[in-house]
Amino acid sequence: MEEKREILPGYPIEEYIQGPDSADWNNDTRASYRRILYELQAYLENQGPPTEKTLRQWQQDLQQKGYRQHSVNIRISAANNYFRWCGRYDLLMHHHRAASAPAPELTRAEYLRMLRAARSRGLHQLYLLVKVFAVTGLPLQCLDQVTVQVVRDGNASLDCHNSRFAFRLPETLRRELLDYIEEKGLAVGPIFVTRSGRPINRSNLCRKMQELCREAGVPEEKGNPRCLRNLCRTTQDNLYANLEQQLQQVYDMMLQAEQETAGWRAGA
Repeated sequence: MEEKREILPGYPIEEYIQGPDSADWNNDTRASYRRILYELQAYLENQGPPTEKTLRQWQQDLQQKGYRQHSVNIRISAANNYFRWCGRYDLLMHHHRAASAPAPELTRAEYLRMLRAARSRGLHQLYLLVKVFAVTGLPLQCLDQVTVQVVRDGNASLDCHNSRFAFRLPETLRRELLDYIEEKGLAVGPIFVTRSGRPINRSNLCRKMQELCREAGVPEEKGNPRCLRNLCRTTQDNLYANLEQQLQQVYDMMLQAEQETAGWRAGA
């Protein structure tokens, strides 16, 4: 007789795998969940019953064995579904985002070459998209919120994944966008759309930016909104740092002038 395997007493793994909750699974999903739950059950035999502590140790053990975060998250999903079936919502684990590789650094000289290449090829929309990301730091997911009215106003608070993004258009860029709006005959709605009026596809946008990079002699891995946004932040951080240094120098000069007229040894 086959050994009854359980992670929690009274809740056999096979009963869960073969039960109504798995009716929509394909064979690969069923086999994957079975393997993951059997692995977890074997791990807990040496660690004790599942608790927040032992489950956290399980995740750490997987990472130490070289599993990528994506693979760990798949195992967390399988275990969480089993715990929900058991009614043990206190054992549910949180997924963790995989650490993303740092984006290559785009220089302002490279950015300007991208703008010139877009202008020379007559790619008006792509020119403006490159500029909007690099000048305002706009998140890609907020692109469809850049509407005719927002451009006319020059600023807006945009919804960005349950947070707000303060969008501000410098006057030079705002005038270029207004010219584009007039050229396209737009009255309302998003200004960056396809010829059929649909939202711009992200994959197509990145592909076009990479093509523009090749045309401009810029490494194509820098042709994406993320690198352009990073350029915006880096430029502003450098400007603020220089401004702070200049303010400190002016402040020190003021203190020196006051010392010469009102210091303890002044006029001595």
